[in-house]
Amino acid sequence: MTHADFAPVPAAPLPVSDPREFYDQLAGDYHLMFRDWWASSRRQGEILGGLLARHDVQPPATVLDCTCGIGTQALPLAMRGYRVVGSDYSAAAIARATEVAADRKIPIRLVEADVRRLGEVISSSFDAVVSFDNSLPHLLTDADLAAALTSIHDRLASGGLFVGSIRDYDALVRERAGGVMPGVVSVGGEPRIYGQAWQWDEQMRTVRIHMFILRQQDGEWRTVVRSTTFRALRRAELTTALTAASFTDIEWVDPAPDGYYQPVVTARA
Repeated sequence: MTHADFAPVPAAPLPVSDPREFYDQLAGDYHLMFRDWWASSRRQGEILGGLLARHDVQPPATVLDCTCGIGTQALPLAMRGYRVVGSDYSAAAIARATEVAADRKIPIRLVEADVRRLGEVISSSFDAVVSFDNSLPHLLTDADLAAALTSIHDRLASGGLFVGSIRDYDALVRERAGGVMPGVVSVGGEPRIYGQAWQWDEQMRTVRIHMFILRQQDGEWRTVVRSTTFRALRRAELTTALTAASFTDIEWVDPAPDGYYQPVVTARA
């Protein structure tokens, strides 16, 4: 089954909440969406490290992960020898990433910062700035997206590399995707079910995503649901916004069997 096997639920207008609240709530549950979150993180670090190296950004280059969450990409990149700063809008996500870094003795600086105003917290420049896992589509307006990309550009050294990933909204809108089919994993004998149900606005310009996790503990099932709104950000729109923010050499890479699971865009400052 695919995204298209769910029928989309239209809604207009959709509720919009601050993504900080969403990720503050999700920080303690995020790892539950994976059979082994750390193994997945290390695999992503391997893929992203290879991508950076192909663009001549190799350890000990400086990297800012400006939407780092609980450290899914930032921590394994730091383990590979990059000098990494991770920032995120969610204080709870930063706290969780800090705990993991301390437990695994990973050298990294982690700070709370709004991607639209990175310079208020981070003054240094970097060889690369990264933003993965569909973070930029939380910026629902052109003004907020422009502010974020300008903020990112300002943190890059001359000729520095930006790398980001988003969902393939061009395809998802064509398919009128209605969600992510539930998946079942068992960890330590504890079954978990994870999935997503999506609500689109009438123009299919924004989508409300409801993420649900069912866990069986002590013989009882418990359900957690977290909801947030994304912009259905098309590639052409992000390319135009990157160009307006003075980025050049903009290229898109589609997912590949040995590559990242979302479309990836690269650009130079």
